[in-house]
This record gives sequence, structure tokens and C-alpha cells, in this order.
Amino acid sequence: MDPSSDERTPVVPSPPAGGGTAGPAAAGRAAPPPRRGRPRWARGGDRWEREPPHDLLYGAIVAGFVMAVSSVHAPTGDRVVLATSLVAVGYWLAHCYVDAVSGRFHDTGHSLWGRTVVALRSNVGVLLGALPGIVVYLVALAAGLDAEGAALVAVWFTVVLLGVVGFLAAYRAGARGGLLVGETLLAAAFGGVVIAVKYLLH
Repeated sequence: MDPSSDERTPVVPSPPAGGGTAGPAAAGRAAPPPRRGRPRWARGGDRWEREPPHDLLYGAIVAGFVMAVSSVHAPTGDRVVLATSLVAVGYWLAHCYVDAVSGRFHDTGHSLWGRTVVALRSNVGVLLGALPGIVVYLVALAAGLDAEGAALVAVWFTVVLLGVVGFLAAYRAGARGGLLVGETLLAAAFGGVVIAVKYLLH
């Protein structure tokens, strides 16, 4: 299981009030000015840099695959939503099981029960990642599309979502120009596999 937030972030005691510090100001150097001029979307990736959205991406990809498969000749649109939701929950439970049980081999300080509770809470991103695709699917259904058409819209949404996340990751890593475009297209290509599956099953 991934380490908890307490384990990932070292605890650094705060300096005493009014006391000297060894920071830049105390050493006679002015603190660097805040970085300005960066796009808001780039600054918004700070949290993802600290905690990459692994589980959210898992959930989005799983939901895309299930909608692509379950929508083929589906009698009603609600069956697709039900299938996607159940698979997302099943994948979330499987993810929690693997985290709790496999980590127990080297974790002697916490019982399996305790690890399971933590896993259920810390892996909820899998469920959250499946929600955007389901919402887009429901909106497309409400707009008058049939089950297969709405699923196709939701799957293309997943392609765009993966491409955007890949772009943000590459940009923050320093990629620019052709390298940035290439990494963005590669990230979106994982969603393209879902599109290919849907057309193969059509």
C-alpha cells in the first residue's frame, strides 16, 4: 500500500517564535520572489506534482473501457451506466484488497483490518476518476443520443482527458515544442485504444 500522507511528508518542527532561523533572510539573502507569469493551469498542477493522480486515471480508463464494451447493442442506456458503475466499484475493491493484503507481508505494525480501512479510504480516487466519463455519457443521453452514440462521446472525452493530463505532466517536466506534442499524443493514444476496442466490437 502506498505510504500515508504522514509517511510521505517528513515532519519538520516549526522554528520558535521570535527566534533566529537559518533561512535565506537570516543569512542576509532576500527570499526569492514568487514565480509569476505562469499560466493558471500550470500553477494548478502543483498538487498533482505532490500527489500524482494515479487512481483518477485508473478510474477514467476503466470506465472508458467498460462503456465501450457494454454499449455495443445495449438495449437501454441505463444498463451501460449500471455496468460501468459496478465495474468501477469492483475495480476499487480489488485495488484496495491488493494494497491491504500485499503490503501486509512487510508491514508488521498494522493489522490487515487496519490496512483495509486505510486502503478503502486512500484509493477512493478510482471511483472519482470514473465519474466524469459517466456524467458525460448521461449528458449525451439526455441530448438525444442512443446508448452507443453517448458511449462514443464519453470515450472520446476520456481520450481528451488523458491527453490533457499527459500534456500537464510533460509541460511541468520541462518538455516543450515537438517533445511536448509527442508526449501529449502518446498519453492520448492510451485512450485511443479504447476507441479501437469499441469499433472492433461494433
